[in-house]
Amino acid sequence: MKKTLEKINNLVDLGIIRNYAIGGGMGQFYYIEPTVTYDLDVMVHLNRVRENDLDPLREIYEWAKINNYKDENEYIIIEGMPVQFLPAFNNLVSGAIDNANKVKIFGIETFVMKPEYLMAIMLKTGRNKDKTRLASFLEEYNYDKKFFEVILKSHNLKKEFDAFKAKLK
Repeated sequence: MKKTLEKINNLVDLGIIRNYAIGGGMGQFYYIEPTVTYDLDVMVHLNRVRENDLDPLREIYEWAKINNYKDENEYIIIEGMPVQFLPAFNNLVSGAIDNANKVKIFGIETFVMKPEYLMAIMLKTGRNKDKTRLASFLEEYNYDKKFFEVILKSHNLKKEFDAFKAKLK
């Protein structure tokens, strides 16, 4: 993982991505007990997005090919770790990237989405595994409830969250 993070930071140094944040199961792992996950989800703001670009991750895949990293399905295997790069696809994810926590993992500076953003994204995606992860956050983590409320309101997720909480009772 250390070498994988170094290579992702290299993409920033090269100007291929502007900034990024780790999300998904690995993002969750930073705050609470992990659930099953085998990949690293990296949400990115790209530096050179062209209007109507149907292949926004092209530069990342070209970098991978030059550096002999193979792609398998939606992943690039970087130093043995499957990495899925996801461009910021909505304002919620964009805010999560811009407000990520700067942390050190294995001595490498990296960025992990704040738990409140992770929780909101889990709610928004609504997959079963995300609902399970969200329930775990609510039970195990002392998140900033006021900040989470602001995120929910600004992304019109308050009703969905209330419905989700009602189902947990």
